[in-house]
Amino acid sequence: MKATGMSSVGKVRKTNEDFFGIYDQAPSFYMVADGMGGHKAGAVASKEAVSYVSEHLEKHLEGEMTLPEIEGILYQSIVQANKGVFEKSLKEDACSGMGTTLTVAVPVHREDKITIAHIGDSRAYMIEEDRIHQITCDHSLVQELVKKGDITEEEAREHPQRNVITRALGTEDEVRPDVFSVDFTFRSTHYLLLCTDGLSNAVEIEEMRKIIQETENIETACKELIDKANERGGQDNITVLILQGT
Repeated sequence: MKATGMSSVGKVRKTNEDFFGIYDQAPSFYMVADGMGGHKAGAVASKEAVSYVSEHLEKHLEGEMTLPEIEGILYQSIVQANKGVFEKSLKEDACSGMGTTLTVAVPVHREDKITIAHIGDSRAYMIEEDRIHQITCDHSLVQELVKKGDITEEEAREHPQRNVITRALGTEDEVRPDVFSVDFTFRSTHYLLLCTDGLSNAVEIEEMRKIIQETENIETACKELIDKANERGGQDNITVLILQGT
């Protein structure tokens, strides 16, 4: 797969608490994280989480593993990252209360699958032909309200508590990530988009699809997506990571 990622502090925040990781060796993996916490602790949490997960996957992922084995290793990588970030938050006053979202993708070419691990409200979208759909489910207050039928998807986008998440990595001693595998045909017309809510709160889903499909390459698409979010006010840090089949 081809992969590229970019991150912007946005127009309002003074520091960038997002972080992303691209590991292009075989087996490959990719991730985005959106940290939270005062005094730059969010930046610490997101970077530490990506580092812990990367270290675990580099050590344990192997090319001939089954899907259940890959999902199990990915789950354990999140558990280990949670332990490391949570313990750091307890030991260092400046990191007290920190946490992060995390969305990780592991392509499994021989199965035509991508395995996803997800916690929080950073998202993964799949683009195939002229369709885009969100494959992660936000762990957020507004998503729970949508599921109950109390508000619509449109109302959720403008809800005053849309940034309140119900699960995060590093905020408690135990973590419950979603881990699953989805079909993915590794063609140049198929894409996976990982992003933080600085993008998804500012740019409509169909706008994302058009930019990715109609620009010259995924590097340009990343830049245009970030530019679009900043044009809309850049209220949050913005991180975009695009994978393209080959």
